[in-house]
Amino acid sequence: MRLFTAIIPPANVKDHLGLAVDGVPASPRWVPRENLHITLAFYADLPEGTVPELCEELSDVARKHGPVDLRLRGAGSFGARVLWIGVDGETGALKDLASDCLAASPREVPEDVKPHRAHVTVAHARAGQVRPPRGRDRWGKRTVGEPRSALEPAAQALSVYAGPDWTADSFALVESRPGEGAQGGPRYEIVETWALEG
Repeated sequence: MRLFTAIIPPANVKDHLGLAVDGVPASPRWVPRENLHITLAFYADLPEGTVPELCEELSDVARKHGPVDLRLRGAGSFGARVLWIGVDGETGALKDLASDCLAASPREVPEDVKPHRAHVTVAHARAGQVRPPRGRDRWGKRTVGEPRSALEPAAQALSVYAGPDWTADSFALVESRPGEGAQGGPRYEIVETWALEG
């Protein structure tokens, strides 16, 4: 099973972000509203038999941590493939929660799937939009004004985005089913949710 823990933003936060995204003059492949989340820990592929142990560990994590005040703010891109919205607020508490969720894994998590920056992925480049950098001079420097990727204009347009404040009072263990969702993307199913009680 492909599993991860996540904070799911409330409906009003998704609505606000949706209005901002609707005004972006770009054509990436937008993440469906129901898939918007802040990843805490990604566990890669785990055997189904390890899920009860993981849930028990995550229950302990939930008892240790209290609610976290958050706000979506700013934007950027990971290379030429992913457009994200940043997370502001009690980011230290969010990082501690993410670290404990990661430590709950029943096996070692590969370094390349560990989250390094709290964010909400909002879009992916469409096929054909990922291209090698253009606009280089003869010394290999990028020409001024030339976008690094097809997502850069959208990232610039959303860089001033600031969403409403909200309190994250729970987190979820989510199963990702690749290729079963909209536009051939993943379908997410919540396995279990825990209130942050600390």
